Amino acid sequence: MSIYIPASLTSEQLEAIISALPGSRNKDAILSADRMVLDNSYMIPPFGVTKYENSDSISWEDDQSRSFKRLIHGHTFLGCLTEAYRQTHNVKYLQKGMDLIHDWISKYPYSKSKNTMAYHDETTALRLQYWLKFYTYARKELGEQDRLVIEKQMRFTATLLAEDDFHSTNTNHGMFQDIALLLFSFYFEKEIDVCRQFKELAITRLKKYFLHIFTLEGVHKEHSPSYHFLVANNVRRIAGWLKEISPDLGKSFMDIYQGSESYATHIIRPDGYLPAIGDTEAKLVKTAGYAKLYESPEYLYAVTKGEQGKPSKKNDCVFKESGYAIFRDDWTKKEEATYVLFSAAYHTAYHKHSDDLSLHIYSNGDIITEAGPNGYNYKDPYTQYAYSSFAHNTLIVDGQGLPRVDQQYDKVYIADYNLSPDEPEAMGINERFEGVKHSRNVKYLKTEKRIIVTDQIQSEQKHEYKILWHVAPDIQVYVRDSIVSLFRNEEKVAEMEFETTSPIRVQSIHGQTKPTLQGWFFPKMESKQEATVIEVELSGANVTCTTEFRLSSFKINKEGKDLFKRDNHFNSTDKVRYHLVSAEDEKLKDQLIIIFSALPPKYGYVYNYMKTLDGIKANKLFILDDFGDQGAYYLGKDRNHSIESTVASLIQYIMSKYQIPHKNVTTVGSSKGGYAALYYGIKYFLGNIVAGAPQSKLGDFLIKQAKHHNIAEYIAGGTEEGDCYYLNNVLYRLLEQPVDVSPKIHLYVGTGDHHYKNHVMPLQEMLSYKGYDVKLDIEENITHEDLKTYFPHYLKKTLSSILNIRFVEEMTPEIKSTTIQQRDQELIVNCEAKGLGLEYAYYFYKDGDIIEKFFYRKPSQLTYRVTEPGSYKCRVFVRDSRMQKTSQYTDNIYI
Repeated sequence: MSIYIPASLTSEQLEAIISALPGSRNKDAILSADRMVLDNSYMIPPFGVTKYENSDSISWEDDQSRSFKRLIHGHTFLGCLTEAYRQTHNVKYLQKGMDLIHDWISKYPYSKSKNTMAYHDETTALRLQYWLKFYTYARKELGEQDRLVIEKQMRFTATLLAEDDFHSTNTNHGMFQDIALLLFSFYFEKEIDVCRQFKELAITRLKKYFLHIFTLEGVHKEHSPSYHFLVANNVRRIAGWLKEISPDLGKSFMDIYQGSESYATHIIRPDGYLPAIGDTEAKLVKTAGYAKLYESPEYLYAVTKGEQGKPSKKNDCVFKESGYAIFRDDWTKKEEATYVLFSAAYHTAYHKHSDDLSLHIYSNGDIITEAGPNGYNYKDPYTQYAYSSFAHNTLIVDGQGLPRVDQQYDKVYIADYNLSPDEPEAMGINERFEGVKHSRNVKYLKTEKRIIVTDQIQSEQKHEYKILWHVAPDIQVYVRDSIVSLFRNEEKVAEMEFETTSPIRVQSIHGQTKPTLQGWFFPKMESKQEATVIEVELSGANVTCTTEFRLSSFKINKEGKDLFKRDNHFNSTDKVRYHLVSAEDEKLKDQLIIIFSALPPKYGYVYNYMKTLDGIKANKLFILDDFGDQGAYYLGKDRNHSIESTVASLIQYIMSKYQIPHKNVTTVGSSKGGYAALYYGIKYFLGNIVAGAPQSKLGDFLIKQAKHHNIAEYIAGGTEEGDCYYLNNVLYRLLEQPVDVSPKIHLYVGTGDHHYKNHVMPLQEMLSYKGYDVKLDIEENITHEDLKTYFPHYLKKTLSSILNIRFVEEMTPEIKSTTIQQRDQELIVNCEAKGLGLEYAYYFYKDGDIIEKFFYRKPSQLTYRVTEPGSYKCRVFVRDSRMQKTSQYTDNIYI
């Protein structure tokens, strides 16, 4: 097949132009073309197949998306028809193309359609390129009338593209207009006189655009990595075919292209994807047509996820003028590497989202990401959400984000950075908010696998702030006060912790549609799925909030498994976790037992007495206190009782839902849980309280006795005398309430427990004095540590009495005797006990301090070697097959 070669071109030059023109968008061009010819069906990627019934043409104004109309009015379908003709020489494909062109021309005269998608700036350029390629192959086959029609329409379109009023200056749309104009001008230079002017105009515009749109660092300014690749690829294409037509001009474009490589290499995530910034979809670079955009081994390594090429020598890059900081722990870790991307850039309006000072974190998978783009239908509320501040990891002030564009280009920038090999950091500034300045410092501690983000918000007036963090859609989020755990497939991948002096509230939102959209992710344009957003609410004028992202060495769930999969969440003034077991006995469906947890080790939050109460078939509400690092006694932070308010609302909700009267509610717990059982039972006039060795003077216990200053500071705001006084009176103030409908109170304590004299007896005396119905059960020699052994039995027995159900005395292990004897330098401990499946543990003491522990084993005798003189004794623990425990001390022996 021979094609017409214009007089101004050599065959090589013509081939260069043809190769620069767009082709088929479908892999099988003939199949796609046949469907158009045979049944008027159009395969338009990525929109699938559209069939137009009762017509031989296209319904150009179908109710389709803006993106679809761009491709239809851009006549991209001609790519398949042209390619099918090139391969088969069958003119039916050309005839179908001309039929569609005639139909479109007749329906879309410029005078009536100039403000429609038919004459959108980039769509018009796209259409001219598809027309030109179609014409190049069809010219010899077209009848004179068809040829004149398409030539006239192409010339009109080129004239339109040359007009300043139509030109989209300094945007990639303008670039496409000028590429189309340049290709047309080169082709028709000898046939249409004005083409020489068109050519010079297009070249001038393109050079000006490329010098404008790329920073001196070689980064495309339109805030979207995919457009950096798109424009760089077009610069390369132009340089390539200009090399055949104008070598010097081609070289100037090649220099621009080569300068764009560094950013392109470093912006690629370890998994070979582009990050979803601005109007960039998270796509594999190599499948987006850019696998061979650059020829360096470093770029090849990035694109192939380390399978080919060689890694860059630079793990960290800051493009200060361009507004990007990219930190990476090690290229050689390939897909398992950690990648931190911080952006502080506002250069142009095109493709800009309200994402100022945004952060992305990838570590063996996407962790902190953003919603991504939803397309260009700006009337779609999901598209509006996608480009708004609410879809990005940024700041919200008084419920308002920033507009997408406002021409305040100098208000967002990277102010400073430091590329220390192990601790790179960068600081960005955003001054677009009126009266509010936001600075964000991002520091990556590579050795410790931590990313520290410090947000400083400054204003002369008080505001309500929100800092948003969007997590990848496959991440599960568990908020525990100021610590957030992030899981993927039940494995913990990250932990976030917030620290601020401002009042703070942390919550997660997932797939919300009302009152506003929040918690959505767009894997590709016009396709949405639910995701989770973490909202950090802060209040004040000048506020500093530090967010620490830990990728290992977690404070909570250190083993990386989610311990709270069965949790329910209750949101009110705060957010609490709970686990509800519905009544299994029909007679007990109007009874509710509320179980509060005792004091855990730091970050070791657990529910209490789940197994103990397994045989009690009433409704059971287990409430978790996971506030602060060790709990907040179900009260609140800094004397704000928002936690209490939420817990009280949860209790009222469960009571209302199951129609349970106050008198049928029993609160239970031991130690801290006992305090909470008393507090809620008394304050809210519930039916019964069962409390084991509770604290009552909270300040004395936290500040003076147990030295839990962390908890005192969390609840009261400090540890001074005034804070101690405040905490001591939290519970006692409730005793001024009326007692005529007060609960019946059951207290349990051992004489060996310091709570006996310091907390339980003073409380019991005051309760009795005030007229409360209180019953005190005292066990001789039982310590606070012994509660876990003896209180479960007391609890079940007392609840059985309250619920009027049969209590079966279970055989518990019983120690008959313990002895300790010396033999040379050895101590021999014997224990005689009875019970089923007994095991023994031994704690050895020297001069009153524990020196060694031997955990549960079968033998009832243990030999221990001593090396120093002193006073020795042993505490022997015995447990049975039901995990019931008891213990006893031996006498002291002196060595």
